[in-house]
Amino acid sequence: MLKAVIFDMDGVLVDSEALHYKSNSITMKKYFDIDLDYEYYMQFIGSTVSYLWNTIKEDFHITEYSAEELNQMNDEILEQLVEAEGYPPVKGAAEFVRELRKHGYLIAVASSSKRFKIMDNLAMLGISDCFDAVVSGAELERPKPFPDIFLRTVEALGVLPEECIVIEDSENGTNAAAAANIPCAGFINPNSGNQSLSGADYLFEDFVAIDEAFLRMVHAHHFGEP
Repeated sequence: MLKAVIFDMDGVLVDSEALHYKSNSITMKKYFDIDLDYEYYMQFIGSTVSYLWNTIKEDFHITEYSAEELNQMNDEILEQLVEAEGYPPVKGAAEFVRELRKHGYLIAVASSSKRFKIMDNLAMLGISDCFDAVVSGAELERPKPFPDIFLRTVEALGVLPEECIVIEDSENGTNAAAAANIPCAGFINPNSGNQSLSGADYLFEDFVAIDEAFLRMVHAHHFGEP
């Protein structure tokens, strides 16, 4: 029986991936005169900033700064971009969260972003009060595509993995859900890049076009039920 719905944040609730890529590109160009190719950047969508900057350090042989320092440099640029442009909400996502709440589901967000960024975005969307659990992958040792973040979220909700469904927009996220054996609805967000969502059970393109019954169907089909 479906009891809980777990949302990713970036690319699912807020359309933030384009802004993150922009800030990372500016950081690399400004400090290292490196052009950050989008095809290269795509591997980090859905994962943590720690993984991103540690990988970039290794791949581009950056020795003068730690991953933490690189992230701080990027955060300064990102804050300026957010102040100037803001994170656009994903159309219909906040309304869908409220609909699920009315149906009595437990609601959680499991995001690779830092906790304060998650809370700021939920407040901006006006849905902070809808969530029973907020889990940040930045506080865990292993990022998506490992299942740790979803297993921690299930534990925080007090339910079983088979009583949940995940909504994700990235290859790392859908693979993490599959690794946790949690049914997954993959959201095709063009601003998240050309993601392989093969780890998801079903795909959809518009929150306005789905409802609570759609999630129950995806959940049932994952377990071979009609």
